[in-house]
Amino acid sequence: MNDDLAHLLLQASQLVRCQSTEAMALAQQARALAQQRGDMHALVRSLTLYAHGLFMLGKSGEAQRTLLEAIELGELEPVAAAQGETLQLAARVAYTLGEYERAGDHWYACIALAADRITPSQRILAHIGLGQLCYAQEQYALALAHHRKAAKLAEECDDPHLDSTSMINVAADLIQLTRYDEATAALKQTLPQVRAEQNYQFEAEIFSLFGEIRLRLGDHEAARMSLMVALKINRLHINTWGEASVLLRLARCSLAVDELEIALEQLARAHTLADGMGSLPLLAQIHASLAEVAERTADAEAIAYHHARHQQLRQQLLAQSCSGRFATLELRLSD
Repeated sequence: MNDDLAHLLLQASQLVRCQSTEAMALAQQARALAQQRGDMHALVRSLTLYAHGLFMLGKSGEAQRTLLEAIELGELEPVAAAQGETLQLAARVAYTLGEYERAGDHWYACIALAADRITPSQRILAHIGLGQLCYAQEQYALALAHHRKAAKLAEECDDPHLDSTSMINVAADLIQLTRYDEATAALKQTLPQVRAEQNYQFEAEIFSLFGEIRLRLGDHEAARMSLMVALKINRLHINTWGEASVLLRLARCSLAVDELEIALEQLARAHTLADGMGSLPLLAQIHASLAEVAERTADAEAIAYHHARHQQLRQQLLAQSCSGRFATLELRLSD
């Protein structure tokens, strides 16, 4: 790969999480150069980075279409480790869209790739993804096992970024298992590392999880403070999914102290963002909270509507748990 093309791709990869629009512009330049020079590896990488930018901006549908193009190109002409990166992001996008079966297929494909087609980092991320898939299926103990395996692999690779990713997911699993002290310890251990990396997306997620723990423990004021920090970071760095997720938690915090109008405003904004992304998991949770608001205000029509939407979305998400591939997730831990 020529130096100027490699430099464009490197810049785009460094900026895609925090300056997505700029990264997309660089990826487009790289794509044009790659097409001009017939460099298939660079072309697939540029498409993947462009899709990553779309995903960060909440344009999941467009991201998925771009990734499918990259995957097809990679299948036609093998492109070494770029294939793992593309499959990994395709799985992440599918997961956000609530397409769990497709996400699982992509993550399994990552794990099955030969060593020259996937980096150790992408393989670890695939295990993290499978853990998140278990989490979405409400199999929290299995999710924790996957994420702890990912953390171990990340430690062996001496990769601070992946270690942070794994530990944040470990903390989320522990919260669902009501092991709040362990979750808090994991987050406190990870925060300095995340700040050293200047990873604002992870910092926001850590404060969001601190807020979740404090909300569950009934410390509503502390929860709100943590969540407002997370919201500010997500908005500053245009993390659409993060903003919607934090707004949902803030709404639950508002509900806990009977601030119904504020909760409704927060849920309305969260719904707009989640709907724009096509994120079925977030939409399901938002409708559950909207149903609670409706119950508090005795709005019978709204209660029926939001309960029905919540159940419909939840069943749609859980339906895939009957698939045989999910029954074998535990076996992957020994791979």
